[in-house]
Amino acid sequence: MDRISGGWKKYALVQPPMMMLLFAQAMTGTILTDLIVYRTCRVTLAINKTECLVLHQNSSSEMAFSIEAEAQPRVSIILMVKSLIESMLPAFLSLFLGPWSDKYGRKPLLVSGYAGFTIMFIIFSFLCNWDIDPWFLLLAYVPPAFCGGFCALILATYCYISDITTDVDRAWQLAWLEASISIGLLLGIFLGPLVYDKFGYSVVFIVATACCITATLYVLFYVPEPVRNQSTASWGSLFNISLVQEMVRSCIKRRNGFDRTIVWCCIIALALSILVLEGESTIGFLFARERLGWDIMQFSNYLGTNVIMGIFGTILGVKLLGDYVGVSNTALSVLAYLSNFISACIKSFTWLPWHMYLSVGLGMFGGVHRPLLRAIISKSAPTQDIGKVFSLTTSVETITPLGAAPLYTLIYSSFMPPLYPSPIWLVSAGFYIIMILIIIKVEQQLAKFSSDRYEPLIQENE
Repeated sequence: MDRISGGWKKYALVQPPMMMLLFAQAMTGTILTDLIVYRTCRVTLAINKTECLVLHQNSSSEMAFSIEAEAQPRVSIILMVKSLIESMLPAFLSLFLGPWSDKYGRKPLLVSGYAGFTIMFIIFSFLCNWDIDPWFLLLAYVPPAFCGGFCALILATYCYISDITTDVDRAWQLAWLEASISIGLLLGIFLGPLVYDKFGYSVVFIVATACCITATLYVLFYVPEPVRNQSTASWGSLFNISLVQEMVRSCIKRRNGFDRTIVWCCIIALALSILVLEGESTIGFLFARERLGWDIMQFSNYLGTNVIMGIFGTILGVKLLGDYVGVSNTALSVLAYLSNFISACIKSFTWLPWHMYLSVGLGMFGGVHRPLLRAIISKSAPTQDIGKVFSLTTSVETITPLGAAPLYTLIYSSFMPPLYPSPIWLVSAGFYIIMILIIIKVEQQLAKFSSDRYEPLIQENE
């Protein structure tokens, strides 16, 4: 779109509100897990307040380890259900949201998505003040789920970037989005524990609420609509089954210049990446508490280091190795998955804190594959159908956490530390091997065909 496609402004449209949302989520993520553990200790296990406070005051003590061993199996179940709430309805809605946004525009999805998260953090701001069963905290996840959740936001954001960019600069725009997300994560990870230590749970969620309100207003008043000639938004037409049928046809129909094998391999690789990411995030803090006795601040320092190295690795991989050295997208993707594989293996054999930081250094290229594979997918679809293709991609990515949380929770709760090496990280390593094999298949498929299959497709007359 001519009025927003040029200059520096295209880097300040959908990236800032996404960065604010990720800041809010990172700021509250570990704090919320800690709150669930504490509520489980106080309410579910009916342990007195003095003993439960040991989890905050001396998390490496014998008493803390004893309470953790009793509480963590229950906490892991709550986190699994949380993941299901965040995934089930948004996965269903995403089948319709992409095709719907092709017709009615991207902005309605962005506004409703940020509004849903605003309501979620408002609810948390109240619930954290009451000494109630930790299961009630899951009520806060219902509003964003009905608004499409993070799935709808990331879908609309990817479609928006595809609308305002060309094939040449799309990979870098997507990489810049990844970097913006990482910056938000970094700030939230470091500031969250500091705010919590000084003001407590409620102020953490109030700050997150303010960030989401700002993001909603930013999109509402500053971000222009990129879809030309869009119809007046009609939410009543959202559940139009013909839109889903068109989406499926656009992704499976044989056409010149459209290699279905490449597209579906990229979709599967991205979905498996999300599965591992969601699974590891579910048990990561629990593992660090049980294996190393880390508290919120120690784990936040580790996460912050992970994000910093991820930003550096993504920019170095996409810009330096990709644009200047000329390394292919598939080769960089293999590098990313290999980096993640080594990192997962080191975590499995962790028994000292510095081992976790070693895994961060060797896994710094782990996020490179995401913008590259999405760029390949976007170049393989007609401009007018980009919402449909990304909608199916996002739907598959959203469905996979439905299996991630139960799988990782079951394995972790069955083989908790001090069992060594930790089997849960070896599961991740196995998935990364599968992803490497998939990308090798993509490279083999690319070698069979000319480069014109990455040109935007011309829609065939029905």
